[in-house]
This record gives sequence, C-alpha cells and structure tokens, in this order.
Amino acid sequence: MSSDAGAHWQLKHQAADGNLLLSIQFANDKFGYAAGTGGLILTTENGGETWIPHSAGSSTILQVSFSDPQHGLIRIPESLIFTVDGGTNWSVVSSTDIAEVLKTFPYTYALASLDAEHIAVMLKQGAAQYEPQAFLKTSDGGKSWQVVNIPNVTLYSFLVVRDKYWAIGTEVIHKDKPGGGYGVPVALYSSDGTQWTHSTTDLSACKPEMCIACTAQGCLSANGTITNVFTEKPSYWAFPSDPKFMPKWAATDTGVCSVGVTLRCVTLESVAKPDAGADPVPAVVAPAPLGSTPPQGPHCISCELDQFIVDQTAQGTFTIRLSLGIAKDGTVTAVDADGAPTPDIKSRVEQQAMQWVFEPYIKDGVRVNLKLNTRIQVNVIHPH
Repeated sequence: MSSDAGAHWQLKHQAADGNLLLSIQFANDKFGYAAGTGGLILTTENGGETWIPHSAGSSTILQVSFSDPQHGLIRIPESLIFTVDGGTNWSVVSSTDIAEVLKTFPYTYALASLDAEHIAVMLKQGAAQYEPQAFLKTSDGGKSWQVVNIPNVTLYSFLVVRDKYWAIGTEVIHKDKPGGGYGVPVALYSSDGTQWTHSTTDLSACKPEMCIACTAQGCLSANGTITNVFTEKPSYWAFPSDPKFMPKWAATDTGVCSVGVTLRCVTLESVAKPDAGADPVPAVVAPAPLGSTPPQGPHCISCELDQFIVDQTAQGTFTIRLSLGIAKDGTVTAVDADGAPTPDIKSRVEQQAMQWVFEPYIKDGVRVNLKLNTRIQVNVIHPH
C-alpha cells in the first residue's frame, strides 16, 4: 500500500510462488478485499494495514465484489457464488430462468455488491466491452434473482459508487429519424438495479474514445485523461499519456497508478478542459464463459488482447506467433511476437501479452516454470 500517490510502498502480502492476487477493491475507507488463484480471499477492516485470509474452495476467483465483510459475490470458472456470512458458507446463483439467460449472455463482465440485499452482475454475449449486455440482480440477499435489460445501450463499465449502481457506456438515440440513430455517451444510475435514471452530467469529455475502465474515482476518457462522471458537475484530471498504461488503475488527488507487468505511477493534475490522449487504452475483457471446460495444457485466466489495432501503415488480418515464458505463479515473464506487420504492432502485442495470467502449471504435484508457443490473430485497421 502507498499513502503518497505511489512514491513509496509498504508490502502487506506476499507468498513466493504462491497464489496470485487478481483483484483488489475497497468498499469504503476501512473495508477492502482481494482475491485470486487457489480460492484465496483476503479482507481488511482497517484500511489495508492488516489482511485476513479466507478460502472459497480451491478454484481461481476470477472476479469478486463485497459490500461489507459479510455479503459478497465471486465468480469462479464453474459458477457465480455468493455469501451472506463472511464466506463461512457459499451458495450458487442458479435457477431455470438464469440458466436460459446464461446461454445467451455467458460472460460475467462485472460484479457489483451494493449492500446486504442488493447484488448484481453485468452479463455479456461476448468477452469484449462492446458486446450486448443483460443484468442479473437480487434485491433480497440472494433468495431470488431477476434479469433486467436496458434498451438501446452498450455499457462499458458497471460498478458501485457510494450508494448507487452506475453503468457507463453509449446509447443509440434518434433511431426513428431518417438515416437511423447514432451513439452518444451515457451514464445511468440505480438504487436497486431495476429502475435506471439518466445522469444529467456533461459527458462531452467521453468522446471520441468514450469513457471506459471506470472506478469510483472516475473513468478513462482517454489515455491521459480521467473524467469523474459521478458528480453533478464533472471534474477532470490529466496525466502523461503512456502506451503502457493499463485499464487496472487507481488514483489520488495528485497521482495515478496502473498495474501491468510493472506498477507505473505518474503525477495527476486537475484540469479545466481535458485533451484527448494520443495512446489508446487496452480494452477490458471478461473472463471465459461460465462453465466452460478449461483446455488441456496451460490455461490462461486473463488473456486480454485488443480486437482491433489502429496503425498508419498496415491493414488486414495477421497471424502472429507468440513465444511465452510463464512463471510458477502463472505470470508471464517473457514474450516474443513473430509475424507482426510493423514494429509498433509487435510492441503492442508483446506489451499486452506480458499482462496475461495463467493457472499455475503443475507437474508431479509441483508448480513449475513453463514455455508456451501459441498463435493469435490481430485485425489491423487504418485510422479515420
């Protein structure tokens, strides 16, 4: 943890070659939680000074959201499970109706625990942020679950800010006009996950890249700009645009840090009018579909990769051969991309592959280092 915008850090948890933390969040100033491989859950009730380990079985926890120390929801490869007693007991989110919905929307894009009674999941048809979505929510602490659809929107972020659900993305308006409708930024909020209200906040900064990768501190409206859309009047912060900036980020009033292959922290400055950053921010991608069977061999937990890469010189679909070095804890230690059409695309693919996380590979009951050769396809387009 850091108390000076990332200038200095105190180590609070480490296990050499042990389970890897994939998520960390704070529900308020004191209560926070983290989770990762091997069913590991850590919680703190003193602002991160000390952390208490818990277990939810042995499956990797891909996503997690708690409203308080007792009530939370986690996504493991097999299912969504929730607790109302601090993890002593876990129940599966299930019903006949839910099973049918998950056939159409099998990707759990985001989890949000609002309070002891209200928990919700934003489901997607595909793994990418631009896919259609539906919401699965409970208003009675998990006794029953309902499906909610919001028409004419494509949502990029879903989270809890203070005492409300918030959903950020785009909305198609004027569909009845000649020539059809067009997309505009949208921010919606709700107290129960059923009734949604359009925010009246000025969202003009959410163009042209739109607001993505939102936290309670705001959204990335560009690489180099954070826009706080959760207040009546938006506020803006600028930081040096960085091609290695990743969508896992947190900020104070003076600094912003992102987590990728390394922790990168830079100075943050309040600005009156934001300028669009020059470098894109990698897309946020959901984990594998619920209930999918892990492939034989190395299993990637998180393999985020841009579906489309913009380049000035190349265009088309290219097959790239990746050689990866994977550590005992599942992190990627080395990447070589062979077959990229330009040096910039090679660098971008390698940068993203370095963020990938695999299930620790076990041989004869022991975690081992691993080398993996695989192929990916990238779609390269010219800028407008």
